[in-house]
Amino acid sequence: MPSDSPTAAPVTAAIRRSAGRSVTAEAGDYRVVALCDGHVDFDLSRLPGVAVEDARPAAAPHGVDAGDLAVSVNAFAIVGPDRTYLVDSGNGSIRGPGLGHLLRALTDAGLRPEDVDAVLTTHMHGDHVAGLYDGDRSVFPNAELVVSEAERAFWDAPEQLSEMQRGQLDMARRGFATHAGRTTLVNPGDEPVPGVAVVALPGHTPGHVGYRVGGPDPLLIWGDVVHLPALQMAHPEWYFAFDVDPETAIATRRRILDEVAADGIRVTGAHVPFPGFARVERAGDGYLYRPIDGAG
Repeated sequence: MPSDSPTAAPVTAAIRRSAGRSVTAEAGDYRVVALCDGHVDFDLSRLPGVAVEDARPAAAPHGVDAGDLAVSVNAFAIVGPDRTYLVDSGNGSIRGPGLGHLLRALTDAGLRPEDVDAVLTTHMHGDHVAGLYDGDRSVFPNAELVVSEAERAFWDAPEQLSEMQRGQLDMARRGFATHAGRTTLVNPGDEPVPGVAVVALPGHTPGHVGYRVGGPDPLLIWGDVVHLPALQMAHPEWYFAFDVDPETAIATRRRILDEVAADGIRVTGAHVPFPGFARVERAGDGYLYRPIDGAG
């Protein structure tokens, strides 16, 4: 379906219009700015074993047509009084016209690539790290690359990668190469920057992590815990084709959804409909994703 189709479901249509935009929330001492790199059009082959006739009833109440899926690709700036950090970096120039708009979103937020002091990666898939580099140079000349130790180890053992993951290997390697000498490895519980803690979220990749921005009303940036909220909130057992370990990814999703629903923690992520700030509620055997404004 064309990106400007008037028949697209409302959430899908909004996702397709969001490239290059920014939206700000507050979390503790930081402004957290959602940055829309663009969107990808998916079909249900990305959720193995899920049929359209099963998915449509789950998706329709949320303004989504399960036969026409657009998925946001988001990154986030964490802006303090004198330091700026980026969580993930989008696609750069590796994909089609629907993606690669992160720098335009940074400009929209009043930021420049040279303002970024560190890029905190959730994992090293191309839609999260290909925006780190342009050829053999870093797009963020002053930035340290922060990556989990388990994630680095995963990409450093290519003989263990599946065919699908090997398709991402060059992008991961380029991210590491363009930040050689300025890469910091972290583990869950670490605070790579003040007030921002690493949260273990394994399954999508073995070293996949999120970042919890502290304060009286904290915010969890959960990376790829959920790709399609309109489907996976009601059915957390529906996993994504790129999940390295689907069983662990499902267990992680259930655990995190339980925790944020119980504690009322704000969340956002790389593939929730832009800008993605929300709270999660339990609903029967599943959950609801309740979008809020940044201050909500």
